[in-house]
Amino acid sequence: MSAAQQHSNRGGRPRRDQAGEVETRLLDAAASMFLSRGFARTSMHQVAQSAKSGKTSLYSRYPTKGALFAAVVQRSVAWDTDFDSEQEAGASTQDKLTETGLMLADRTLTEQSIAMMRVTAAEAEAFPEIALEGHRIGFGLCVASIARCLVRADEFDSPEDATPMARRFVELALHPLYFHALAGHDLAGLRSRARLDVPQTARYLLTQSDDIGRDVP
Repeated sequence: MSAAQQHSNRGGRPRRDQAGEVETRLLDAAASMFLSRGFARTSMHQVAQSAKSGKTSLYSRYPTKGALFAAVVQRSVAWDTDFDSEQEAGASTQDKLTETGLMLADRTLTEQSIAMMRVTAAEAEAFPEIALEGHRIGFGLCVASIARCLVRADEFDSPEDATPMARRFVELALHPLYFHALAGHDLAGLRSRARLDVPQTARYLLTQSDDIGRDVP
């Protein structure tokens, strides 16, 4: 091995492919620790050790533990919400909204997703800003997924226009299911219940679309 190769292997800025691998290891380690220990009992030092990464690599990406937690939540929810449903040509807006809502329910009513929601909720008293940011990320990505569906169905011209209805859809169709999941109800049963709640919510909101006004913060 050449001296240049030895120097490259010992340290310095990682290559682009290595940087992506480091980030994945850091987020994997952080997710595992947050889920098993909670936010308060997880330290940045422990995450770096578990990921077999230097603290410099960790802090250069996530300067605070709150930023690291937000990144973990962002990645977790993005996996559940970043999809395009395969809807038949000519399907009605109600059918498209129902299909997207059911896909969200199936992807988020899982042990991993509910465990992350529990961690976020558990920090509400001691770290309210952390809990609020976790909720904002999760809620926002679910809303964005529904808004994209409504735009693809030509119900609205832009995601911004679709956001008020998308917010109400998530609040009415999905949030009650998450509440029951956090209380310990059977997840398979809740996914089955979604087969009733989601179509009913889609039908109700589309018939009330003219009455849904400006979004609120």
